[in-house]
Amino acid sequence: MGYQIARPHAAHVSCKPHAALRRFSQRLFLRTLVACIAALGLVGQIFIDRANAQVLYTYGNSLGHEVANVIAVSASKLRPLVPPEYTILPASRLMVGSPDQGIVTIANFQGINPTVDQRPSSRESRVAIDVGILVVEPADAAQAGVNIPGAFHIYALTIFTNDAQYAASLRTGGMPVEFVDTIGYQRDMDDATGVGDLIVSVPARYPTLYSINTGQGYAPAPGAFNAVFWNDGQRGTAVLNFIDQPFLQGSAISYIYTRPQSTLNALLDGGGLGLCPRPPPDRLRLRNGAFAEPAVR
Repeated sequence: MGYQIARPHAAHVSCKPHAALRRFSQRLFLRTLVACIAALGLVGQIFIDRANAQVLYTYGNSLGHEVANVIAVSASKLRPLVPPEYTILPASRLMVGSPDQGIVTIANFQGINPTVDQRPSSRESRVAIDVGILVVEPADAAQAGVNIPGAFHIYALTIFTNDAQYAASLRTGGMPVEFVDTIGYQRDMDDATGVGDLIVSVPARYPTLYSINTGQGYAPAPGAFNAVFWNDGQRGTAVLNFIDQPFLQGSAISYIYTRPQSTLNALLDGGGLGLCPRPPPDRLRLRNGAFAEPAVR
């Protein structure tokens, strides 16, 4: 399942030592899946130092696009990946699974004209593939200033990005991030309607993660779209808050493929709506000549 969003984008990131705040991170979403598609107007992020109550970094984009995959996975498999202070959101709360399942999210985001602290990036567009687990609003949300009505809270597992400057700033704040210079992000969607396809490949060649996402269309949504990513690391709690307003939102169908015996394959195994059809042979050939596993829909 998936969700599609289009929007401008702003974000903030914060970090606090263990004594002050338990943890903070960044955002999430699915496997054959239901997805969400979106077009984002002003897209922003904030990275905050909770110990000193100050913003570490701010990020911006003039325009953003995203397909967020939402995959129901057994909560017993997810529990060891999330610190005990966090409560995994039951998949039944979002009507994508049963009460004994949690939700893995994969947010496939592209931002145009990206900035870090209002300084332009070396790239014209920033791709970020955020993998995480949906959680109930943490108790520390009010202290962190992110107890926002309607916000999605995600415990971040990893963030793949092709923007070295963005990766470096997240890394200094304690967010789990991996710089991947060649992320494939082939978006053939109509900007006005949200109908079309998005193919994501991480990395672009010999991918560990590959998805085919078909947008069903989107429409203007009221208010703002807020996603808050949390992560607890050696430096304390890191928080990344995405604020998107105005934005358009709709639905998508996604097929996700993972490399056999990979961490992502183990995470998603048995989740989603079932096995995907095998992809075109030239798309997912691995170094040894084998093909990637059809993970989930």
